[in-house]
Amino acid sequence: MGRASFHQNTNNQELKIDVSQNIYMRFTFKKLKTNFLRIIFFVLIILCCACGSPKKEVRNIHESYISKLDSTVIENSGLLLWKDQFWTFNDSGGKNELYGLDKKTGVVTITIQLANVNNVDWEDIAQDKNHIYIAETGNNAGMRKDLKIYRIKKEDITNNPIQSLIADSILFNFADQTDFTPAFRNTKWDCEALIFHNDSLYVFTKDWVTYITKVYGFPAKEGNYSEMPIDSFNVNGLITGADILHNGNFALIGYKDFHSFVWLFKKKKGAFFSNPHFIDLGFLENAQTEGICFSNHNDLFISCEQTVNYPQQIWKIAKENLLK
Repeated sequence: MGRASFHQNTNNQELKIDVSQNIYMRFTFKKLKTNFLRIIFFVLIILCCACGSPKKEVRNIHESYISKLDSTVIENSGLLLWKDQFWTFNDSGGKNELYGLDKKTGVVTITIQLANVNNVDWEDIAQDKNHIYIAETGNNAGMRKDLKIYRIKKEDITNNPIQSLIADSILFNFADQTDFTPAFRNTKWDCEALIFHNDSLYVFTKDWVTYITKVYGFPAKEGNYSEMPIDSFNVNGLITGADILHNGNFALIGYKDFHSFVWLFKKKKGAFFSNPHFIDLGFLENAQTEGICFSNHNDLFISCEQTVNYPQQIWKIAKENLLK
């Protein structure tokens, strides 16, 4: 009896040991598996953030390039660099005039009247080898049905301080807009940014509702075009200007609650807003940034109109401070 009891106890001990070891091993395996999955999960998050999220940087530039522009352009909107001069105009309610400014002083040296058109709300400016384009696209209430781009020939522009030219008109509309009910500063159909690239013009919406800009493209020649959006991107703000380099790198200027920023992109086939790079212009708090353009050396110039906090002026961001 004692012997049998001993064997029985031994068997029970062995059984308990086997069971507890099995439970421990299963628990350890589950713990290792859980930790492994957690590691994989966090690695995937990091990789997704690195690949998909835009890079963000803050630029602190304390000196403006031209601290105060000519008083003629206190409401300047749009910026172009051509023939070693800045070119701009005033927006809504301004004269139907294009101004050439001395690149160093900001003084108006040339005034060109576009004799056959009015300035309802000029917003941005672009160029190709032979033409200058002016965006008559301001649409704060989202109700306009007369959006257009004006085009003048560069060869017609002389060094005379006062000139008058006739402009061609390129008409367009947003094919996906069906509601034209006025909604002042509460519309998706405002538009203040224009670029030229590869024989086409592209405009970017200024969306007061969702802060998502849409881009539309059409030929850079006279006509009446109805276009659907090519692409869209959440810029988290209001886009007020654009410019592009020959290689397809382009920049958008804008602000949110008057906190200015720049978005840099690479235009690619099938993906207009590729390689997004966000630059927070922290030094321009409470400025109304309106114009942006690249120099021939790929530096970036930014303009603002006169406000309570700033005079009308131009800043420069050197190319080495931009996206490599």
